[in-house]
Amino acid sequence: MHYKGALRLTLWLVPGLLLLGAVILWLLLQTQRELERAQQTRFDYFEAANQIRMLSGQLSARVRSYAYTGSKRDLSLYYHVLAMTEGRHARVNGKTISNEQLLQSMALTREELSLLERARQATLTLARLEDEALRLTEAGYAHQARQKVFNADYDSYSELVTSSVNQFIGLLLKRLDQNIEQERLQHRYAMAAMILIFVLLILCILVLSWLLRQEPCAVDMSGAEQESTF
Repeated sequence: MHYKGALRLTLWLVPGLLLLGAVILWLLLQTQRELERAQQTRFDYFEAANQIRMLSGQLSARVRSYAYTGSKRDLSLYYHVLAMTEGRHARVNGKTISNEQLLQSMALTREELSLLERARQATLTLARLEDEALRLTEAGYAHQARQKVFNADYDSYSELVTSSVNQFIGLLLKRLDQNIEQERLQHRYAMAAMILIFVLLILCILVLSWLLRQEPCAVDMSGAEQESTF
């Protein structure tokens, strides 16, 4: 009786463990994909935020250079960078997308959006001053043009953009790093469960093999008991 009960239990456990292992394997693959997705999201978001910061700095540098030198090359480079920010020209990564579209494609928290809005408002003021400087330079009023982009107000708004974007990047990376760590932890749990199921399955197979080898002995003992009753 004990032999048959143990054999029956083992025969039930093996397919059950195989089924459970298949489920955990699926979960393991899912957690791996989620981890890779979280890592890719971090890379994409950081690249997008860094491009916004970099292009804003390039616009300031180009318009100041043009206001100071009147060089057509500086003017052309300014409009080239502006076209990238507005999605009218491909960026260095080959994508043609505006800053606004970049931000709309990102899932952001309220605090992160607040920092970006502060940077955007400062950018609008900078754009107005830069446009005035461009028109004054083209009209031949170089001194007045330089006053538009070489002053404390322009510097403060430019610094506001940089600091806001830097704070945004810091918050963003902190949140995304936490997401990655959470996905990595879930992946580790799934891996540990998969190893445990594998070990249990091996043990069940060993037990089943041992029970099957004991079957002739069990039959002989059963027959001997029957003969002793006559």
